[in-house]
Amino acid sequence: MPTFSAAVQNALQTLLPQIRAEIHEEFRTSSGPSDADGNPPPVTIHTWLERFNKQKPHSFE
Repeated sequence: MPTFSAAVQNALQTLLPQIRAEIHEEFRTSSGPSDADGNPPPVTIHTWLERFNKQKPHSFE
């Protein structure tokens, strides 16, 4: 299965910069509900996984 592992590694290397940029932009422009001090609620890994799954990423072929 080295070919599959290489394909997954290549896909991750390709997608990682875009994922980082999208996460950075989301944090920069976040305008969700705020607490009493005006701070937005923390974003959890569950929120990110939910958003990622909604995007229906391309399968690793």
